[in-house]
Amino acid sequence: MPLLIVIPVRNEERRLGPGLARLAESLQAQGCLDAMIVVSDNGSTDWTRAVAIESAVKIPYRVVYHRATDGADKGVAIFSAWESAPEGYDVLAYCDADMATDPEALVRGYRLIAAGQAELVVGSRWHRDSQVIGRSWKRSLLSASLSFFWRLLPGARMTDPGCGLKLVRRATFAQLKMPAEARGFSFGAEACVRLARAGAKLVEIPVKWTDDDAGRIRLGKAARDYARAWGRLVWKN
Repeated sequence: MPLLIVIPVRNEERRLGPGLARLAESLQAQGCLDAMIVVSDNGSTDWTRAVAIESAVKIPYRVVYHRATDGADKGVAIFSAWESAPEGYDVLAYCDADMATDPEALVRGYRLIAAGQAELVVGSRWHRDSQVIGRSWKRSLLSASLSFFWRLLPGARMTDPGCGLKLVRRATFAQLKMPAEARGFSFGAEACVRLARAGAKLVEIPVKWTDDDAGRIRLGKAARDYARAWGRLVWKN
């Protein structure tokens, strides 16, 4: 069951190369050989594209650069790459360029789907077996607030919508019906809730997560995106 991994990027020339190398090393170490990596760009103005192309000849996996949009929209980058995945890739995933979430968890999630034990797998830093290292108080506050409100959503249990690790069976993703405005940082979490409400089996897994945002994540924009998504899921279904 081939795996397609999307890495949404915007101005990630510094972190992308090491992140791809670490991802490839983890995939190899765990025997996950049938995988393709899509670097999906949502508006980079630096050397991100060049780094992706250079990395493609250094690691033993197919790496494809995909210019999804010129706008700064992580959700568009993920959705566009998933939607245009080549035939035969039956599991779709995404993770962040910095590999803050140890990619070992990605392979665990993939195997749950491949074994038929889940249709959706999401990482959760709030899982009792997770390890969280170096998270700032601002990110901790945002994460705790998101966790509180998203646990209240009916029809799906998700304790950590902001975790940058999510996987879905492609046949399940094909059933997704999302409002046109449902993109941004919250795209993955909202998609998983909608699919779980439609009957897809969602499983949360523990992760090892190390903070490496270097002040880059726009906490205000992320919070607004998640608040709007939460409102859609509560009031509009």
